[in-house]
Amino acid sequence: MNNSLLGHFCAVFTVFIWGITFVSSKVILSELTPVELLFDRFVLAFLGLTLFIRSFNLLKGFKLNLICAAAAFFGITLYFCLENGALTYAPAANVCLIVSSAPLFVGIVDSIAGGGRLKANFWIGFIFAFCGVACLSWNSLSLQLNPLGDLMSLLAALSWAFYNLCVKKIYESGVGAAKCTQILIFYSILLTLPFFLFSPYELKAEVLCKPVIWPNLLFLALVCSSLGFVTWNVALKFIGGVKTNIYLYGQPAITAVFAFFFIDEPITLYTAGGMILITLGLVISQNFKPGLLFKGKRKEQHG
Repeated sequence: MNNSLLGHFCAVFTVFIWGITFVSSKVILSELTPVELLFDRFVLAFLGLTLFIRSFNLLKGFKLNLICAAAAFFGITLYFCLENGALTYAPAANVCLIVSSAPLFVGIVDSIAGGGRLKANFWIGFIFAFCGVACLSWNSLSLQLNPLGDLMSLLAALSWAFYNLCVKKIYESGVGAAKCTQILIFYSILLTLPFFLFSPYELKAEVLCKPVIWPNLLFLALVCSSLGFVTWNVALKFIGGVKTNIYLYGQPAITAVFAFFFIDEPITLYTAGGMILITLGLVISQNFKPGLLFKGKRKEQHG
């Protein structure tokens, strides 16, 4: 398997497991605050990844560690505080729709940072995919204006774009995906501590031991965080931030399918239409090149 194919596979796999996290997060947030969930989740994720790697040491160089800390802040601490917080204020449909704009912000930030001009297929694919996500969101019948929750969702999407930019800089120094993820999770734990000033932390052992809580927490920590961030960072390394993040368009569709099989949410005409539009958006964003459709005709005319 070549690096490009591996990158695409890792992106699809990560988006798949992230697409089924909504139910787990929603269940846990009924018992824990957003900051408590963030801290408990990533402490467990760090322990799990460290046991796998069997070592831990910080990277050499102040600048590189500063970039790692920035990536941890934007992609884990700030992102999940904003997203989890948004879920407590706004309907999930709002959060899903607005956060799905993350690939757009990733593309814009990457372009400003020297990643090159965004091609027409990126914008066309975004329009199709965003309309698809909108169909899935409206299907929930709970889409309604909530300024605070919606703003938090938008800031989460923007924060994710800066995370991807920072990880790109880390890889330029030659750090591996697993080591990079371990360091980022470590810094995210440290950067979560100041949030306790605004939302006091309490170790709720009785809550964590509940049969409905601990399996969901372990899933979020070990599968979605320890493994998920490693595979996502592998994708970022091999195919870049823009192509990797385009796959995030498929996350709401995966959530809808999961909800159909496991919590009996129906798949309606809106759901099916949204999935088709998202798939078209993914295909166009990844493969379509302006002018290809007319290339053959031009050759025939010149021939």
